Amino acid sequence: MQQGSRRVAAVILPQVKKEAAKMLGMKNGYSSGIMNTVEFHPDSISEGKNGVLSFPWVSRRGVLNGFKSTHGGALATLADIFTRLHLAAAAPESVLSSVSFEISYLAAVAENVECNCVTRLVNQDAGALVYMDYSFEDKITGQVFARGSHVLSCSG
Repeated sequence: MQQGSRRVAAVILPQVKKEAAKMLGMKNGYSSGIMNTVEFHPDSISEGKNGVLSFPWVSRRGVLNGFKSTHGGALATLADIFTRLHLAAAAPESVLSSVSFEISYLAAVAENVECNCVTRLVNQDAGALVYMDYSFEDKITGQVFARGSHVLSCSG
């Protein structure tokens, strides 16, 4: 392993919930504001197969655009938050920095739709880069509204 690189451990659900609660507790932060607007609750995070995490949220008025669907910037912000929470729990002592962020919008998310942001740690290279992907899905039908990837530098 190269000097300065960090290995990402398996995610432990209680650690993810702890990180999310800590972020929500930051009263003046943009992240906590949007998480409160979409009624995100740390205790609702669930873990699936192979370390996949689901972050439930609801599209509410405060994140809608002029067409009454969730603003693309809100989706991108939520993806950034949820992938960072996932990785922060997997590598708790690391400093995280975005290297690359991509999102593809596939369908509009209407007001009051219950969604999951599903995050997955895809790969860690020999250095400090960690590759994650995510998707926004209808909690009931499974329809995918958006998906993308987030590459982060993990150092510390």
